[in-house]
Amino acid sequence: MSGRPHDDHARADRHAELARLEHVFVAHDDVSLHVVRSRPWDRAERRAPVLFLHGYPDTSDTWSLQLASLGQTHPVAAFDQRGVGRSSAPTGPKGYAFARHLGDIEAVIDELTGPEGQVHLVAHDWGGALAWMFAEQPKYARRLRSLSVIAGPHPSLMLRRVARAVRSPRELRFLFDQLRKSWYIFFFQLPWLPEQFISRQFPETWIRALRAGGVAKDDPLLREFDVEGTRRAALAPLALYRQIPRYRPTLRPVEVPTCLIVPLRDFALRPEIYDDVPEVAADLEVHRLDANHWAHRERAAEVSAILEAFVRRVEHDS
Repeated sequence: MSGRPHDDHARADRHAELARLEHVFVAHDDVSLHVVRSRPWDRAERRAPVLFLHGYPDTSDTWSLQLASLGQTHPVAAFDQRGVGRSSAPTGPKGYAFARHLGDIEAVIDELTGPEGQVHLVAHDWGGALAWMFAEQPKYARRLRSLSVIAGPHPSLMLRRVARAVRSPRELRFLFDQLRKSWYIFFFQLPWLPEQFISRQFPETWIRALRAGGVAKDDPLLREFDVEGTRRAALAPLALYRQIPRYRPTLRPVEVPTCLIVPLRDFALRPEIYDDVPEVAADLEVHRLDANHWAHRERAAEVSAILEAFVRRVEHDS
């Protein structure tokens, strides 16, 4: 099962569902965040909304298939992270500090549910890294009914796993392969050169990355490609990667129910990078898929079914 829309009826159903979404803007800190959410929005709804968090350099558009699918049975929302898509950009690199991103997530939750409400947070790639940070801090974790992460390693566990491999001759194959996959992280640490490369080589490089990461050539994400929007999304959040050398790992328990989806053919991450997640997430279910990095596009129906079943289970147990 590929999960791709193969006929006009499936496309029409998805478009009809997306037509029931509304766009709002949430002012927080120094930015205005573009949010797409179910319409009409009923604050009396007892079920927690499903909030989707995209990675780098995607926008909320990457979740269109899940918004359409889960939106048929559940309140849903997604937003463009700061400096990306239709959200405004902060002034200077400090505006992309991890703490600013975590504050943005809480601000969107406030808009969706009020100051005490909760969401089911679903995240991919860099969104996953930020979601782990959000879920391990008690002041933010109280806003979560559950956490689902797709192709997004826990930052502290990933750094620890790589450091362990450096010290073990038996781990050399894993180490070199992961470093090969992560070449761009080192490249992004250089001054001005990544900006020049992105400015001149986008969108061709990004299209190749999407295709290499499992996105089908007939995927609407490629057919409706926003060239300037994607170039902007790739340039501004480089500051996220440039914080990695200064990041100080912390290991705190993630106490909300957690669903981890591991793509086994991920072109950016070895599946072993997730081996230690059970140490921090006690209520954990893991799904290993024969998929690449953008599993939610490549295996859309399967990923949506996993997420829906998980959310239903958590809602039933709450």
